[in-house]
Amino acid sequence: MKKVLLSVGMIMLFATATAQLLSWTPQFPNDNSTIVVTMDATKGNQGLLNYAGAVYMHLGVITNLSTTTSDWRYVPTTWGSTTAPVATSLGNNKWSFTLTNPRAYFNSAAGGVPAGETILRVALLFRDAAGTKVQKNTDNSDMYIPIYPSGSNNIIFNQPALVPSFYISNEAVSTALNQSVSVTAVASTSAGNLKMYFNGTQITGPLTGTNTISGNATVTQAGTQRFIAELTVGANTYYDTVQFYVPPVNTILALPAGVQEGINYWPGCDSVTLVLYAPNKQNVVLLGDFQPDTWQPKSNYQMNKTPDGNYYWLTVRGLTPGNEYSFQYLVDNSIYVADPYSEKILDPWNDQYIPAATYPGLKAYPSDPNVSAGVNAYISTLQTCQSGYNWKVTDFSKPDKKNLVIYELLVRDFGAARNYQMLIDTISYLKNLGINAIELMPVNEFSGNESWGYNPTFYCALDKAYGTKISSRNLLISAIKMVLL
Repeated sequence: MKKVLLSVGMIMLFATATAQLLSWTPQFPNDNSTIVVTMDATKGNQGLLNYAGAVYMHLGVITNLSTTTSDWRYVPTTWGSTTAPVATSLGNNKWSFTLTNPRAYFNSAAGGVPAGETILRVALLFRDAAGTKVQKNTDNSDMYIPIYPSGSNNIIFNQPALVPSFYISNEAVSTALNQSVSVTAVASTSAGNLKMYFNGTQITGPLTGTNTISGNATVTQAGTQRFIAELTVGANTYYDTVQFYVPPVNTILALPAGVQEGINYWPGCDSVTLVLYAPNKQNVVLLGDFQPDTWQPKSNYQMNKTPDGNYYWLTVRGLTPGNEYSFQYLVDNSIYVADPYSEKILDPWNDQYIPAATYPGLKAYPSDPNVSAGVNAYISTLQTCQSGYNWKVTDFSKPDKKNLVIYELLVRDFGAARNYQMLIDTISYLKNLGINAIELMPVNEFSGNESWGYNPTFYCALDKAYGTKISSRNLLISAIKMVLL
């Protein structure tokens, strides 16, 4: 399992950060284990921080039959019900819960999870009675405990502390040049050989007769840093990786002439300059699919900083004309943001539900193992050499405002198809009603696919749930024709 962990310029020693949002024993549970879970509300989103009432469990499983990362199966209780299991208070903002035999516990009325269905994760949340206070990960994503095949061999870094996201990760490594970093990994067996490496050099081991290995190393140069823990059992070897980034000193350069905030395309269709307004930030790295492995921070994608400290910018060359790329900014090695001027956003939670008839050929959210929906969230796109739009009506003059008959319209609820093409196909219906103007409720990118649009996220991007940029232009043309004809 690969972990992408990030650093900031400040120093933070691991000895002061041993608390973990969710911990469990055994570390590598199988589907009939007794799993003791401990939750620390001082971590994560702190949804239950200093809460004094009863804490209830909301539980389910992710199996090989789950259709999405949020498709909890065999959930035994209703949200907000006080018939749900109660967690045990340990004081000091900690609670525990013991789950015995997940295969039997879930779907218990039908005899447990059916044979042949593989439990991959236990999904769990801690909540108050009403479900208004909920303990989750820092990014408000659900928490998960991985379930391992019985008898399998595994190794995992548990220091830095684990983050119980769908794709389990670790908390960020925070360090700087010439500082020492300490890590610990635990294996599923002591009947093996343990080693640890830092940037390709062995620093600990081989160790035998133990299932724990620790190591520390000093960061001597900027760029990507990598710890690898290795478990060898017989002829088989298993690995886990902790990776983090130490940024180089910023290059100070003024903005190129003529560029503005956002995405700037250059003639020739193979170059783009990206500009981010980020005052009071220390560094920004560009991530994206411009070349293999660039979803990991790299020194050659460190953005230039303007002399006034307000902007970060970088020119990317060698792009394929007409190809659609996805990208994101990593600010201070801890904040992932899409470009606020993006005309199209990739949404890891909602794009999958947009019908192909509404948005044909929608670019998929990155499947790179270094991209986590819970961490990276929204991602921008760019495309050089986009086709210009041929306006079919060049002599439009708007009707007298005294004669306007306006129909305020929510695309989502106007018809079954819920898209721009549906409106184009029904223009004549509106015209027959005497309508000569349509006022669309907000169509810019908003949270989710079900909305009136008053919860915008990106003002320059059309929400893909209604269709493509071309279909929206075609709708405008049809509306113009409705007035003219």
